[in-house]
Amino acid sequence: MTVDETKIKKAVLSGLPLTITTFTLPHEIEVYIENVITVFLKSARQEKLRDYICYCVRELTENAKKANTKRVYFLEQGLDLNNPEDYQKGMELFKKTTLNNIAYYLQLQKEKGLYIKLILQIRENTLYMEIRNNVTVTHAELTRIHDRLAHSHQYHSLEDALSQVLDYSEGSGLGLVILTLMLKKMGLNKDNFAIYSNEKETIAQLSIPLDHVIE
Repeated sequence: MTVDETKIKKAVLSGLPLTITTFTLPHEIEVYIENVITVFLKSARQEKLRDYICYCVRELTENAKKANTKRVYFLEQGLDLNNPEDYQKGMELFKKTTLNNIAYYLQLQKEKGLYIKLILQIRENTLYMEIRNNVTVTHAELTRIHDRLAHSHQYHSLEDALSQVLDYSEGSGLGLVILTLMLKKMGLNKDNFAIYSNEKETIAQLSIPLDHVIE
């Protein structure tokens, strides 16, 4: 896929949002996204942010992809995400079942119009990055995410995190821990990152003041 540098530079200069939407997040789209981020940050003279932003995007788009996969998997299994017993039953085989036939489940997501959307925007000297997917998180899922983030803020290093017992029901949550530690290293705090849901979408949002000095 070809990166339209003119379009990207125009978005940066005008403060308009730049949006990339995918239904299955194949490798070529991941590469394209990183190339767009590179041009976007170069146009904004913020190349120092590239590795940070690329990590955040990789982590959060994968989380969104997994959430979409979980929806079609539970639907196919006839299980209710909001029912604790169904949830436990479904998650027992979720990872093994979907990994063994991931192409099938990704096709289901595409057929049902479940997207992953990246939005980049610079306004009022702040870089905003959002990852949106059009499924809503359950109360239990959101609680689990916020618990992980709360624990993450207590760690000072990856070694601290690895020494703790994390919630392994859906993976260790290390991706969010690393993301939080990285934000700390940048001198940012929990106010700069949020995950929330409305009636139609789940949104992960990161904001970085561009006058913020990153060592």
